[in-house]
Amino acid sequence: MQRHTLKTRLTITMLALSLLGLWSLSYFSIQVLQQDMEHMLGLQQLSAVKVVATSLDAAINEQGSSLSHLARSIEPAMLAQPDRLRQQLERLDKGDMFDGGLQIHDLQGNMLVSAAASAGGSAPPTLRLPAFLNQTRVVVHASSRLTGLLPMSVPLLNDDGQRYATLTGFTNLRNSNFLSRLLAAGYGGSGGYMVVEPEQRLVIAATNPAYVLGNVPPVGHSKLVDRFVGGYEGSGVTRNSSGTEVLASAHRSVLAGWYVAAALPTSDAFAPVASMQRHLLLATVAFALMLGALTWWTLRRQLAPLMDAISTLTQMRVSAAPLQALSVQRDDEIGRLFIAFNGLLSAINQREIALQQSERKLADILDHADSYVYLKDREGRYLYANRRVRTLFQRSMAQLSGLRDEEFFSSASVAMLRQHEQAVWQHGAALRVEEPTVDRRNGRAAIYQSVKLPLRDQAGEIYAMCGISIDITERKQTEEALRIAAIAFEAQAGIAVLDIELRILRVNQAFADITGWPQNQACGQPINILRSARQPQGYYEAMWRTTRKEGVCRDDVWLRRRDGKDFYARGTTSAVYSLRGEVTHYVCHLIDVTESHQRETLRLQQEAAHRDVLVREVHHRIKNNLQGITGILRQFTYKHPELEEPISHAISQVKGMSVVHGLRGRAADGAVHLCELCSEIAAEVGALWQTTIRVDIPARWQPAGVAEDEAVPVALILNELILNAAKHGGRSHGGVDLTIRRGDEAEQVVITISNQGQLPEQPASDPDPYSGMHLVRALMPRDGASLSQCQQQQLVVTTLRLEPPVLHTTTTESS
Repeated sequence: MQRHTLKTRLTITMLALSLLGLWSLSYFSIQVLQQDMEHMLGLQQLSAVKVVATSLDAAINEQGSSLSHLARSIEPAMLAQPDRLRQQLERLDKGDMFDGGLQIHDLQGNMLVSAAASAGGSAPPTLRLPAFLNQTRVVVHASSRLTGLLPMSVPLLNDDGQRYATLTGFTNLRNSNFLSRLLAAGYGGSGGYMVVEPEQRLVIAATNPAYVLGNVPPVGHSKLVDRFVGGYEGSGVTRNSSGTEVLASAHRSVLAGWYVAAALPTSDAFAPVASMQRHLLLATVAFALMLGALTWWTLRRQLAPLMDAISTLTQMRVSAAPLQALSVQRDDEIGRLFIAFNGLLSAINQREIALQQSERKLADILDHADSYVYLKDREGRYLYANRRVRTLFQRSMAQLSGLRDEEFFSSASVAMLRQHEQAVWQHGAALRVEEPTVDRRNGRAAIYQSVKLPLRDQAGEIYAMCGISIDITERKQTEEALRIAAIAFEAQAGIAVLDIELRILRVNQAFADITGWPQNQACGQPINILRSARQPQGYYEAMWRTTRKEGVCRDDVWLRRRDGKDFYARGTTSAVYSLRGEVTHYVCHLIDVTESHQRETLRLQQEAAHRDVLVREVHHRIKNNLQGITGILRQFTYKHPELEEPISHAISQVKGMSVVHGLRGRAADGAVHLCELCSEIAAEVGALWQTTIRVDIPARWQPAGVAEDEAVPVALILNELILNAAKHGGRSHGGVDLTIRRGDEAEQVVITISNQGQLPEQPASDPDPYSGMHLVRALMPRDGASLSQCQQQQLVVTTLRLEPPVLHTTTTESS
């Protein structure tokens, strides 16, 4: 049987539909039957469980009656003699009902007497009764799983009917008892019963002794068991602890509150349904096979003419014989199909003749065209090529058919051509593009102006790509030469034309005059022959990167002539681009501006010198004005002696700023040296406060300059620190010592100020935020400065560390 024939498909379809219908009907019938049987069996099983539950209540009632009978033989006075009472309890005739023994408890639930089931036996374990037994009726409660004993209690009443104690009888669940005998018969052929205490989920009794004193599945394991524990009385299907699917029913015991459950495996309960399902399956398969055979025979008979026609057409295709009309044997759908095919065959023959004539005309036109015309398939294989293409490739049409561009062009050219052709296939639109190529056979470079367009069939699908190319190599060379000439010789400056490798192709006479390189010697040389050592390393590489990125770079640069002398040039480097936007050449313009550069340099030096003189004069005048302010403040002190100390403090601050401007006015470069600043401020503070301040600077000291924007804050900080040392210990204890040393870190300077005195345990609160340590903390730079104070015996030592960016090292040495 062939897999793809019409007979096969129809047969398989009919067979599949038949099987699907029969199996769906069977499945639906079996499901309905199983649901009905489950309902009926559940009702039967629930009835049986109710009978067992009623029997359980009767057995519990009988046990309670027997225990009540034993209770009537006990009198209140017997509790005073426990040993005698225990012996009497052991001698009582208990039958086989309380084989676990007897116990008597007081009203609080404490055990008074415990007796074995018979003399010489073991007494039951001590049991404390709960408070709910304080009532005058028979009570049954759950046993401990560890002891395996089921206690049953009744109250002991006096003559007035008052409860004075409780009698408890124990039944051993592990032995044969009234519960096991009640459930021994089982349910069905393989099912059974069990009695479950719901609060502890404990199995009290079961048809299978292995389940006794075990637990039903935990919460969440079986929804049906959880419903039974919650009080549901009914039936359902679930899985037991061993994983077997069972039909289960449950009913509550009225006296004990337990529930009685019966379980029967569904394999036994629904055995008739499974048997019916197997018979239906066999009948369905047999019917489907019969239907498939009948369908196959019918189709084979009806499709015989069609199979004969297929054989005839196949023979005509293989033997390449002329197409012939098919024989029509009968007037049905197949016969009418043959008539339509014969008419179509006649129309195709006429169209083929017309198409061949049209193709010959088109081939003649294309062969006499000046363009390169070709067709390619999706894989890049040539389907057609006109005479110019065949002449270019030196191949006949038979030889060229099926070949790719890899046979004729370089790998880079092939990659470009494939990219353009793939764009046509992907976007389905015509593409006009220039295509520079290199012939891999002779290395000839050529540029083609090409138009590539998709060819579509009647369904709109692209079946080939048509290319029409024109050789524009000579025209592009002429355009490039004209473009280079126009750019290179427009200006009167020195001009050099470079290739992409930065080699000189052409220079004008101005270039030769400026650089000293004759035109015939400059051509072919790299542009690096003009490099000067005055330019920073990497400058020229950065200049060419800028030119390639931005298209032009303008800058003044030092260059070197052929005789080795440097000259300063104003240069412009421009990039020349192809039509595709790629850099092909560079054009350099040079103008010698050495003399103007020298004149400008001299002018700037003279302006800088004049500026330095003016700056020193300004600082000098600021210092004089600040000194005038200090004189005014001194006169104010003479008039108001009570303000001498704060005014003196202000005078000291003004003098500190005056020192900075004085140092800047004296220095040729306007710099403020830290050593000079410390010495000047120490002298001013010592003179103002009449205190000796000793400044210690090493003999050979390399001065450290203070940053211009930090000079005044540092001066005020030093003034406050030295003034504070003079006020609090220097004047009365022999003065203040100030030392300047290099720190442990590079370019770090450490200033140490020491004076006699004692640091306070807590910093004093100074109300003036513009003096003392308040001002120092406010003026401390964020970076490059740190301050610390400590007590060294009788000295207060203040350490100020300064480093960059507050300081910068100078090259001047002083002693």
